[in-house]
Amino acid sequence: MHAALALRFAAIVHALCRAVAARGARGALAAPVVILLWLRLNRASKRIDSLAARLDAAGGALPAPKPDRRRNRPARRSKTLPRRFAWLLRPIPEATAAASQLRHLMADPACAALLEAEPRFGRILRPLCRHLGIRPPACIAPREPPPAPRRPKPAPDPEFIPEIPTHAAPPAPRIRPRAQRPVRAPPRPA
Repeated sequence: MHAALALRFAAIVHALCRAVAARGARGALAAPVVILLWLRLNRASKRIDSLAARLDAAGGALPAPKPDRRRNRPARRSKTLPRRFAWLLRPIPEATAAASQLRHLMADPACAALLEAEPRFGRILRPLCRHLGIRPPACIAPREPPPAPRRPKPAPDPEFIPEIPTHAAPPAPRIRPRAQRPVRAPPRPA
């Protein structure tokens, strides 16, 4: 069952990869962006396929992921894709079809139950949803950290008396007289 959903997702990603390659060849996107986007889309498809196969083999439940030791390492500066919401729809109009198909796939009850049960699918789908302008379902939406508590304002010192500024009037603007044009004498009659 999970493999069927992975195949549908792979078909959407494959069509999107073809559109990216075609528009990239016409110059709608810079070559490094085309390559990076194509690689990321294919990697997302392979990750979904692998995760679905592992779910089918395990009978529907996977063990919790191991803690990531790389989180404490300093981040490497790598080439990144634009982070604006729906940035891919402008240079690649065909992406609207992929967005519609992905939205329809995530609305499928079987897919929604899978996304609810396995949060790893959300980590894979969230960036693609942002690129295609799809508001992710609540089960995979990023969890925003609670706002930091505000620091209270310090109490005013009762013995503090503010000084009243005693500014002099601003200096008058310096006006330079206009230069007078010399008066020319009328031409002499010949």
